[in-house]
Amino acid sequence: MNERALLSSYLVAYRVAKEKMAHTAAEKIILPACMDMVRTIFDDKSADKLRTIPLSDNTISRRICTIAKHLEAMLMARLQSGIDFAIQLDESTDIAGCPVLLVYVRYVWQDDFIEDLLCCLNLNSHGTGLDWFAELEKCVVGQHQLNWKNCKGISSDGAAHMTGRQSRVIEKLLEATHPSAPWSHCFIHREALVSKGMPPSLTEVLKNAVKIVNFIKGSASNSRLLEIFCSEIGVHHTYLLFHTEVRWLSQGKVLSRVYELRSEIYMFLMEKQSPLATLFEDDTWVTKLAYVSDVFGILHELNVKLQGKTNDIFQYLEHIRGFRKTLSLWQARLNSDRPSYYMFPSLLQHIEESIIDGACLREIKLEILSHLTSLSQTLNHYFPEEKFRALKENIWMKDPFPFQTPESIVELNLAPEEENELLQLSSSFTLRTITRH
Repeated sequence: MNERALLSSYLVAYRVAKEKMAHTAAEKIILPACMDMVRTIFDDKSADKLRTIPLSDNTISRRICTIAKHLEAMLMARLQSGIDFAIQLDESTDIAGCPVLLVYVRYVWQDDFIEDLLCCLNLNSHGTGLDWFAELEKCVVGQHQLNWKNCKGISSDGAAHMTGRQSRVIEKLLEATHPSAPWSHCFIHREALVSKGMPPSLTEVLKNAVKIVNFIKGSASNSRLLEIFCSEIGVHHTYLLFHTEVRWLSQGKVLSRVYELRSEIYMFLMEKQSPLATLFEDDTWVTKLAYVSDVFGILHELNVKLQGKTNDIFQYLEHIRGFRKTLSLWQARLNSDRPSYYMFPSLLQHIEESIIDGACLREIKLEILSHLTSLSQTLNHYFPEEKFRALKENIWMKDPFPFQTPESIVELNLAPEEENELLQLSSSFTLRTITRH
């Protein structure tokens, strides 16, 4: 076989796997499309050369398996060389509801941070935390022959299965790994937990909104009828979004869509003679719906900021600190002599467009203040100020330029090579100019 044809076969298989396409797509879609393009731009002879590339579904399957084995061998060779690494544990369930444990690994290679999937473990539903740790150790130490002492960090979602007193998975991991290896509770999971604390009345609004969505989306005919109804009256959005408890903050978009289509949903529910239609006749409920859709949208934006491979711990904590101050500002604004709702656009628009009783608005303001206070308290609980103070000791990573004297560098108690590198960084005028811009 032509070497270039073989390489092309592997490249196509890699893209098919990466895009999660059917293996038959290579021969039935990709190859004919490539031949059409080459025939159009060049000639038939050049296009016919593409037929020498083996792209049958069985061939693509074998190529993908070969690529996967090669990537796994490359990952194991790197980790088994003795480099330091950190692991992240994500406990979830598969489509059958059986528990699985995803283990991700992060390490430095050629001056870059690399993240990869280490293994996926099928767990026993009735197994204890010690059983789970035994399965994890069998995979990491037994199968992959890695040394726990090279593990310098552990992250998990904070679920009781991982961190509970009876489970002891994290406890056993900390005993087996490097003595100074820190355990961190996933930022995104913590922020999702923060968002769950709500006053009972707002929780009821949320539950009713989900009931409305389930009533419409749970029936294919209802969903189609609402889409047709909205299209006929010229509404921009013609369908609702599903909410899933696993993706708690997905409620932001779900609630926004319910609020935007409130008039259309009300008329649709009236036609269906659903008792849920009476909710939209209650202006207090609609006002609370506007607020809940706004606040979950804001929490979703914060959640997105806490993601991304290019971010670091300093940026994450800056976002958390900024949001904490924002909550305090909003509470001060609502407690002022002239309260404003500018931070909640849907709520502000609803107040301006509707005639809302003063007593009703005061009641809603108190509930909003109660919710913002609860958010602040849970935010302080899951992101305590001690974490910020501990990071100040490592501020030289973020800003090396204040450390100009040898004495200031020695006080940091760094390794000799780190001291030399920090000295070079703090003395670089070029780097300082770049960071200022």
